Amino acid sequence: MAELSERREYQTMNRKQGAAALTTRVLVGFPRMVLAGLLALLIIFLVMSVISRYFMQLGTPWSDEFARILFAWIVMVGFAVAVQQRANVAVDILVERAGPRMKRALYILQDALILVFSVVFTYAAYQTVQFASIQTLPGLGITIGWLYSSCVAAGVLMVVYAALMLIQTLRGQRLPPHYEAGGDL
Repeated sequence: MAELSERREYQTMNRKQGAAALTTRVLVGFPRMVLAGLLALLIIFLVMSVISRYFMQLGTPWSDEFARILFAWIVMVGFAVAVQQRANVAVDILVERAGPRMKRALYILQDALILVFSVVFTYAAYQTVQFASIQTLPGLGITIGWLYSSCVAAGVLMVVYAALMLIQTLRGQRLPPHYEAGGDL
């Protein structure tokens, strides 16, 4: 009977860990896949646009606006991925010379500031989208909110990533800086 109880507990624990692992993979992998897809789409679109403009003399008035929207999404999702990888710009001379307790306090401060910035950024981006939704892009005929919604999407991702980073730091599970940033260049 005790063995059956332990087995059920183990299976429940594995399901919880499996769900957490899947969530982590989605949070890490999905934005990267979106980036790859957007970049491929931008390259294909720009090549087709150049070919149609210079070889077939068919200019499309919407092509510049579409490229601008794709580029904004690439930049903003890339920014969120950089936050997730802790690839933010930092002056680490203070941290390198600090003792373990001060280093931990500085890391907590850094993660908290990134979280606060991300929340403020997301709120401001949302307000901008609300304001920009009344304007349209003449070439595409859609609202300019599509352009600015990239900031909202990136902001939401940054809030999630920053909160997870802060929790990780508070638990003492923060990775070494060179691992986080991808190593020395």
